[in-house]
Amino acid sequence: MTVDVGRRSRLVPLGQLSTTVYIIVALVVIVAAFALTGPEGRFLSLTNLQAIGRNSAGLLLLAIGLTFVLGAGHIDLSVGANLVLSSVVSATMIVELSGSKSEVAAGLHPNAWFAIAAGVLAALVTGTAVGVINGLLVTRLRVNSFVVTLGTMGIATGAARVITNGSNVPNLPPQLQADIGLRTVAAVPVPLIIALMAGIVGIMVLRHTVFGRHTLAVGSATNAARRAGVNVDRTTMLVFTLAGFLAGAAGFLDITRFGTTAISGHETTMLQALSAVIIGGTSLFGGRASVSGSIFATFIPTVLLAGFVMVGLAPFYQGIAIGAVLIAAVWIDQLRRGRLRPN
Repeated sequence: MTVDVGRRSRLVPLGQLSTTVYIIVALVVIVAAFALTGPEGRFLSLTNLQAIGRNSAGLLLLAIGLTFVLGAGHIDLSVGANLVLSSVVSATMIVELSGSKSEVAAGLHPNAWFAIAAGVLAALVTGTAVGVINGLLVTRLRVNSFVVTLGTMGIATGAARVITNGSNVPNLPPQLQADIGLRTVAAVPVPLIIALMAGIVGIMVLRHTVFGRHTLAVGSATNAARRAGVNVDRTTMLVFTLAGFLAGAAGFLDITRFGTTAISGHETTMLQALSAVIIGGTSLFGGRASVSGSIFATFIPTVLLAGFVMVGLAPFYQGIAIGAVLIAAVWIDQLRRGRLRPN
């Protein structure tokens, strides 16, 4: 049996559009519910909306990478741990290069911008390296991606704690927050602008490039794609490398948001990103992916967290809500697959 790759790729945008519309409607309903039940006017205040945007930026980058990985029929459980490791390596590099130990301890950072530039590079290299390792283990050793990335998740988390001795990295230059993390352009947070730009590129790549078509072809029917001339191993390597690169970028944005690392603050980050991708219309079983759906769905967990806090519910309820939505999204995905599978 052969797969008409061109036909499949032409069918995807329509599904993406409808899924994106559903997500937007769901977001509007959630926002309206919190606006009505929360303190008057506070949920829709500019300050709160900007905070939601900042909190969504790193998650959005992770979701874009996961969209390509899942679209190719794989999974990457290490993206949250990769974010943490990349942020630790980046923060450590910045502290080391921004001045002498005495200057840094005194809050002086004479080489701040040089150090920040080096920190950006360190985060991207670290994240990409983890992605490459994942891709090599999957393609060369033929180990299931679930097992591989579960292992690298533990390795990355452990490495981050070894580097910092289990503590967050202090004494980062204030420019990280003042000029990047907390800065806005036309009232839109800079980290969110960066993430949305990456999302636009991701949409174009998935819809209009050979790599995007090959990603969906591999996820849809690997053997058929191989017979059609698709380099399956190279495509698999590229999707894991892309996910790693974006996790590294998210790691750098993370330290601009907090002004330090957050080693213990990302236990549910992978779950949130994975939930957003599946809710956004990407199939857990490969062959169908929607970057635009993932982008909008990324705001669901951050909006829920902000809303729970504002109405007086403990933020722990966010995990319950996201877990329930994830189960529902996978169930809906299975129903879709049942309808799309030929008799």
